[in-house]
Amino acid sequence: MKPNQKFLEEASKNVEPVHAQGFFYVSRDYISYYLVFDYHDPLGYYEAIANNERFLNEEVSRLWANMQQFLDEEVVKVNNVRVSPKVVMIDIGFRKSKRNPYIVFLIRFKAPIKHGKNVYENVYESEVVEYDYVAYWVFPPGSKILKVDFGMGEETWDIVGSNVLAIYGRKGMKTGGYELIEFEIGEAQ
Repeated sequence: MKPNQKFLEEASKNVEPVHAQGFFYVSRDYISYYLVFDYHDPLGYYEAIANNERFLNEEVSRLWANMQQFLDEEVVKVNNVRVSPKVVMIDIGFRKSKRNPYIVFLIRFKAPIKHGKNVYENVYESEVVEYDYVAYWVFPPGSKILKVDFGMGEETWDIVGSNVLAIYGRKGMKTGGYELIEFEIGEAQ
């Protein structure tokens, strides 16, 4: 059955974000990351569009444009050089039920990372978080995280070992609009 436009509009309004995860991987030339957003979809919006190639392609194009616009509005710098995060892939799937869709964004950018001390900074518009989230930053073996600042007092983060950073956000907290991670890259392992 082909869903009609009225159903799609109504169903899309009922999709609610539930949780997000970010997996950031730092290498010597690039930073690549996956953002995974989980939703509750009581009316089956994503099920309806997943069964229609045209609707699915339109949705992916819309998601791509929206995420890229969001990324373009951020000021991301590595070692004081502005970098340009780009969406390179989107995937839509389901967890256990068609009422639990997820969307994955793969994003990456070339970064002037060097041996020794490096600084990642991101300036963005502060907002109130709509869902719990966790982000993991994984730095190369031999690296060390030196300083972390997210511009807010409520954040919870942990450094695991010396080169993995876990960041936890809670629904309702206000983001700081600023992120700084200072890290040292050791000799190649």
